[in-house]
Amino acid sequence: MTEPLVLQGGILTLQNVLLVLGLYMAVVLVIAYYANRHLSVEPEDYYLGGGLGTLVLTGTVLATWYSTFAFLGGPGTYYTSGTSWLYFAFFNITGALLIWVVGTRFWLLGQRFDHITPSDLVAGFYEEDDGVRILVALIAILALVPYAVIQLTGAAQALVGATGASEYFVWGVVALMVMVTFYLYVGGLRAVAWIDTLQGAIFMSLLVITAGVVVLWAGGIETGFSLALKNNEELWVFTASESPGEWYTGALIWTVAWVFIPHMWQRMLMAKNPKVIAKTSILSGTAALWIITFSAVIIGGISSGMIPELPDGVPADGLMAYVYTEIFPAGALFIVVAAFAAGMSTISSQILTSSSIFVRDIVKRPFRPNMESTREGQIGRYFTVVFSAVVLAFALSPAAEQAIIPLATDGVALALLYVPCVVGLLVWENASTAGAKWSLLLGLVFMQLSIWTPFGDVFPYFGPPVYGLVFATLVYYVVSKATTPVPEDHQNEYREVLIKGMRIHDSSAAQPVTSDG
Repeated sequence: MTEPLVLQGGILTLQNVLLVLGLYMAVVLVIAYYANRHLSVEPEDYYLGGGLGTLVLTGTVLATWYSTFAFLGGPGTYYTSGTSWLYFAFFNITGALLIWVVGTRFWLLGQRFDHITPSDLVAGFYEEDDGVRILVALIAILALVPYAVIQLTGAAQALVGATGASEYFVWGVVALMVMVTFYLYVGGLRAVAWIDTLQGAIFMSLLVITAGVVVLWAGGIETGFSLALKNNEELWVFTASESPGEWYTGALIWTVAWVFIPHMWQRMLMAKNPKVIAKTSILSGTAALWIITFSAVIIGGISSGMIPELPDGVPADGLMAYVYTEIFPAGALFIVVAAFAAGMSTISSQILTSSSIFVRDIVKRPFRPNMESTREGQIGRYFTVVFSAVVLAFALSPAAEQAIIPLATDGVALALLYVPCVVGLLVWENASTAGAKWSLLLGLVFMQLSIWTPFGDVFPYFGPPVYGLVFATLVYYVVSKATTPVPEDHQNEYREVLIKGMRIHDSSAAQPVTSDG
């Protein structure tokens, strides 16, 4: 086996990496420029870019959902964990179905009440309470920061895996952040959606191509997995988890919480109609299973036999890039581009969602309700730059290297705190504003203490996110029962929208389907 490559001559030179990334960036800038020409001055267009059809919405959902974690972490995890990681396929399918169930309802309410952010929906039901709005916004931003950091570090790890030159990790992080910030500033979410479709096609195509290349490299899929079994048979024998509670905790985080995480929530508001959301759910779930999961299993599985041990300095996330250095070095350049595409597609959505939440829910609605639309858009763009700088600084800090996985898990888990408030507004006549406010506040404190302090060690079996959800639900129920509920006429206004909307949706489903994009 060869030593890891460095940037000294050959195809994997820094100049060639810059050239390929530069060409890709040129395409991205053209799309951003075109999106900017179709952008109105209204913040709704900058943040939502609504009216998306099935193709574009599926592309942006897939590209946002399956980030560098799926493109790089998936094959790398199967390489190190084998069949023990197959259960993640269940999470992918279940999460896609929840998009259908939850997303259609979010869309109906969003259309009726002009929602742009999660805070719009939650605070709108709970009597436009500023406390509820700010808490929902704060949880959203806290949830998005760590996962945005992972996108930067993951893409940079692909560059390290392709070159073996760890000193270019910083270069990769900075380059990706500059690219994303620029096209976000220029084109808003319309540019993000169009670019996401391109980026999703790139990294999913390369997953499939790489799986095929690895099979050919091994001399066939049977031969490849035979080598994997010979190298480490235990890795490919499925065994029940020694900690079932961790499995259930992971299932809750990567299905329910993932659908409620703010940048995915905002995606559901972008659809042309509920049928587009339903089709997107089916298509994204199918692609998750047959393209992303199976390709990752083949790449990671066969590579575990062909490359029994990665060289020092090449992490498991760098597996795909390193495989190409063994087979076809020029291909590693495109893996780097695809990794950047996967990271860009997710982090752009997270930054733009954070921007919309900060401007509308922390600045405008509570303190400057009469802010002009043009000013709102300007502040949103400025926040995009500042937030990007914060994420970049965090990605380059020692804290990111030491705690990024628990940070990312904590970030996604925070979205579980929305569940009691949302379920209450959908179905419970005793739902109260005080219940929502205290549930969000105390749930946030409880979950942070249980994750980051010894306080969480006293809870058995399940992980802290499960207990955080249970605690937030209990607070919501007890306080709502003890306080005045949201006025009945206001509750009915929301629920009638859902009843009528779902009835129209169900009846229209029986009609001939017309093209929706």
